[in-house]
Amino acid sequence: MKYHTIVTILGLFIFGLMVTAFQCGSAEMTSAKLYIQRSDWDNAEKSLAKEVAKNPTNAEAWYLLGQARMQKNNFQGMVEAFDGSLKASKEFEKNINDAKKYAWGQSLNQGVNLFNKSIKASKDSATALRQEAVKNYKLAISINPDSTVAYQNLAIAYHSEAQYDDEIATVKEALKRKQTPLLHTSLINAYLQKAQIAEAASDKQAANENYNSAIAAITDARKLEPNNAELLGTMIDLYVRLGRASEAKPLIREAVDKDPANKIYQYNLGVILLQTDSLQEAVSHFEEALKSDPVYDVALQNIGVAHMKLGDRLKKASQGPDAKSSTDKSFLEHFKKAADYFERLVEIKKDDPNYWDFLASAYANANMIKKAEAAIKKAEELRKK
Repeated sequence: MKYHTIVTILGLFIFGLMVTAFQCGSAEMTSAKLYIQRSDWDNAEKSLAKEVAKNPTNAEAWYLLGQARMQKNNFQGMVEAFDGSLKASKEFEKNINDAKKYAWGQSLNQGVNLFNKSIKASKDSATALRQEAVKNYKLAISINPDSTVAYQNLAIAYHSEAQYDDEIATVKEALKRKQTPLLHTSLINAYLQKAQIAEAASDKQAANENYNSAIAAITDARKLEPNNAELLGTMIDLYVRLGRASEAKPLIREAVDKDPANKIYQYNLGVILLQTDSLQEAVSHFEEALKSDPVYDVALQNIGVAHMKLGDRLKKASQGPDAKSSTDKSFLEHFKKAADYFERLVEIKKDDPNYWDFLASAYANANMIKKAEAAIKKAEELRKK
C-alpha cells in the first residue's frame, strides 16, 4: 500500500497580536490581552470565552479566542472560535486563513505520524494508533474541507482496519472535490474487497451488488484514464465473473485493438464469440492467442472445440433435406484441424484422460478410426491409474 508523505509546513505560523496599544474595552478583553502577552493561554481563553458570551459580535474576541485555543492545540475549538469571528466580521479573515493552514498541517502530520507508527506495531496497538490517526485526519478535514490529501489518508486508515463502508464514504467525499486516479483506485478496491468478503460468506447478492458498484466506479475512472489497461482488464474480468459476457465483448475488442499481442485478451474474445456461435471469428482469435503462446492449453482446447462445432454444423448441412450434395465432405477438414489442436494439447496434458477423449472424438469424426481407437484406449489406461 502506498502511504502519503508527511505534509511539510514551509514556515511556522507566527502568532502575533493585532493590537499595538491597549484601547478602551471590557475588563475581559483587557485581561485577555495581558494574559496573551504572558503566554498564559488558559486564562486568556477563560477571559475571552466570557467576553464572547457577553458580546457575541466581537470579532476580535472570537479571533483571539481561536488563537489561544490554537496555542493549546485545541484545533477543533479554534475552528469554532474563528467561525464566530468571521460571522461577526471579515476583518481577521486573512489571519484566520493563515492560522487554519498551520493547524491543518499540524493535524495532518500528527495523523501521518500515528499511522506510520501503526505499521510496525502489534495488532492491538496498531488499531489504537490508527483510531487516533483517524481523529487527526477528521480534524484536518474539519479545518480545511476542500483539501483531498486528508480524505485520502483517512481512506487509507479505514482500509487498513477493513472499514470499507467508511472508506467508500470518505473517498466519495474526496472525489466531489477533486478527481484523481488514486482516489478512483481506492474506491474500486474497496468495492472489490467487500464483494470478496460477501463471496466468502456465500452472500451472492451482496457480492454481485459490490461487483456492480466496482464496475460503475471503473467506468468513472476510465473517463479520467481512458488508456489505463489495468482498469480495462479489471472491468472485463468483472463482466465475465458476473455472467455478463455480452456486455464485455466491446470492451474486449477495445483491449484487443490496443494490445493485439495479448494472448489473454485474444483468448477471452474467442471464448465470448464461441459462446455466441460466432465460430469462425472465434477461431481467428484463438489463433492469435496461440501465435503469442503456442502451448497456451486453454486456447488449444477451445480452438479444437470451435473446429468440432464448425465440422458438426457443415456435416448436418450436408446431410439435411436441403443439402445440394451428400458427397460434400468439407466438414472433415474441420474435424482434422480439431484433431491437430487436440494432439498438441495432449502433448502438454499427457496424463489427463479427458483430453484424450477430445482427441478420440475428433479422430472418429474425421474417419480416422484406428487413431480414435488408440486415443480411447489411452484414456481408459489413464483412468485406471
